[in-house]
Amino acid sequence: MATFEEAKKENKVFKCDHCNELFKASEIVLTDPADNFKILTPGMCFLYIDKNGIITGGNEQPSKEKGDKLLTCPKCNMAHLFGLSLVE
Repeated sequence: MATFEEAKKENKVFKCDHCNELFKASEIVLTDPADNFKILTPGMCFLYIDKNGIITGGNEQPSKEKGDKLLTCPKCNMAHLFGLSLVE
């Protein structure tokens, strides 16, 4: 499995779907998920970094208690539960 540190070394460029700003992978901020957040569409696939730094995806929501982190835009501070858009 890929770790977040390995992904940062590739230094690819991403785009925030909220503010449309571009930034490098090394600029991505990791933040704590909110406790007990609810999502309207069950079964959505979350993308987050687990406590070991491994990029994790699945239907289980990230948990602050477990040490999970969300990928957050360094420009507008919006957390992205479903990942970030890669710019090629």
